[in-house]
Formats: sequence, C-alpha cells, structure tokens
Amino acid sequence: MEELTNIRQAREGDPEAFRALFDGHRQQVFALAYRYLRNRTDAEDVLQETFIKAYNGLPGYDPAKGLNFAAWLNRICVNASIDAMRRSKVRETGPLGPEEAAAMSAPSHSSDPERSARSAEIREKIDQALARLTPTQRMVFTLRHYQEYTTREIAQALQSSEGSVKKHLFRAVGLLRKHLRKYVVEDGYDL
Repeated sequence: MEELTNIRQAREGDPEAFRALFDGHRQQVFALAYRYLRNRTDAEDVLQETFIKAYNGLPGYDPAKGLNFAAWLNRICVNASIDAMRRSKVRETGPLGPEEAAAMSAPSHSSDPERSARSAEIREKIDQALARLTPTQRMVFTLRHYQEYTTREIAQALQSSEGSVKKHLFRAVGLLRKHLRKYVVEDGYDL
C-alpha cells in the first residue's frame, strides 16, 4: 500500500513522503478541526499543530496496533482542538472561505440553482444547530456522521469508552432533531 510506504519513508526522513501524507489528509484534518472549533484561523493552527505532532510522533506510530493512519491523525487533531479550546476562547465563526466550503460541503450533482440555494440554506441551518451542541457532542457527531467512524474508532480517538460515545451521540442527535425539526417539517420530512 502506498500510504504505508510513505509512512516508512517519512520515518526515514524523506520529506516528499511526508508531504504526500500531508496532501492526502490535509483537507480531512482541516474539516475536522473546523467543525470542532468553528473558526478558520483556529482550524488552520490545529492543522499545522496536528501535522507537526504527527511528524514528531511517526516513530511511535504502529499500524499493526489496528489504528489506521487517518484515525491516528484524527486523534491528534481532536486532542489539538481540545487543547486549543482550553488555551483560549475560540473566536466567533465568520463566513466560510473557498477552502472551508470545499472541505465542508458534499459535492453537488445538481445544476438546479434553486435546489443548490436550498441545499446551502440547509447546510447553514445544520451548522448552526451543530454549534449549539457541547464540544464533545459535536466532535462525536462529526466523527460518526461526517468522517464515518465506528463507535469503537471514536472511542479510541477520544480516549473514551464506547458507552460514553453512544451517550454523547444519542444526545447530539436528539438535540439536532429538536433544533432542526421546523426546517424538516417545512420540507415535508419527518424526524
């Protein structure tokens, strides 16, 4: 596998191999940090911190322990995001720039401008509802539904129990349903 080769070569000091790892995971790490911190500047700082820690920690990373590289990076990103929140009050969210919009949104296959506008409005409402969750609930929901992690992988990333992850996920979904109910009812869906 190419990624394992890049990991091995990066451990041996090959900067191009580490650059390939960075390029392959940069957008994913940025999106995770942004969803957690809700601020572009803070997310960029966490992105840099994550890859610095990953570079320094590569000698200790062992894929044989069952944690894939993306999950290992996300664990570092989660911890760096939590540290960033502890260090300072996170700045208010501003409008998304092109990089965030690309990282955060699903590709649209529709050329219908009305549908595209409605989709953007729905994404905005979802982001506003996510902002109302606790940081842990938001992180668990993001890892599960945007990064498609299993409960076990989330528990490993957050260094928590699977039961705790399930509790946070259940509460997050319940709160999101509550906050988004009126928008869903308007479109004829049922939560």
